[in-house]
Amino acid sequence: MIQRIYDDMWREFCFALQQRQYQIDRNIHNPADTRRGLTALAYISANSRSVSDEIANFIAQLKGVEPAQYYYPVDEVHLTLLSIISCIEGFQLCAIAPGDYVEVFTHALLQSGPIDIEFRGITASPACIVIQGFPVGDGLATLRDTLRRNFNATALKTSFDSRYKLVTAHCSAIRFCSPIDNPERLLDCCQQYRDHHFGTARLSDFELVFNDWYQRRTTTQSLAKYAMT
Repeated sequence: MIQRIYDDMWREFCFALQQRQYQIDRNIHNPADTRRGLTALAYISANSRSVSDEIANFIAQLKGVEPAQYYYPVDEVHLTLLSIISCIEGFQLCAIAPGDYVEVFTHALLQSGPIDIEFRGITASPACIVIQGFPVGDGLATLRDTLRRNFNATALKTSFDSRYKLVTAHCSAIRFCSPIDNPERLLDCCQQYRDHHFGTARLSDFELVFNDWYQRRTTTQSLAKYAMT
């Protein structure tokens, strides 16, 4: 199922690139963007230096081809466990009781077992390029279901699965924020990494964060950290 989702995304990306119908994000450098949310995530650099280094190499390759696009700093590349509150314009942390969310987040992780993710190949949409992640075993799906179930058992405000139910394990790496100068070279570079093996990471460090749409460290506020022993 996950591979099919990635393959469908790739076909859509190739068509958009050929037709120059890719989506340019005008908000990336907009200081007036007030979209904020609450997310449970795992930063790749905090969990696997080798995978993080491989992703950094890929980003550097694409930056040499299309330097004007938005490239995630390597320490901001992450896997989303669950968008507990999807980004809403004007949402502020004072509108909720963060400690209640931290309690549910921590309890779910206490119930969780090891989570292994194989990062293999890349795919893309008309708006961004991502690293493909494939869960090894059912650890990620179980944790996501536990988070959903535990939050649903409370009266806390949530909006997970409001756009779509998260089942993949991808990491966003590049977003298009300006016209693509050389679509052919970009596609060729992406195809070279289409099946590249970035490595397998065992996730053990997790965070609950108050974040903007792009998960930038400059605007992200960490509410809780959890490290599995």
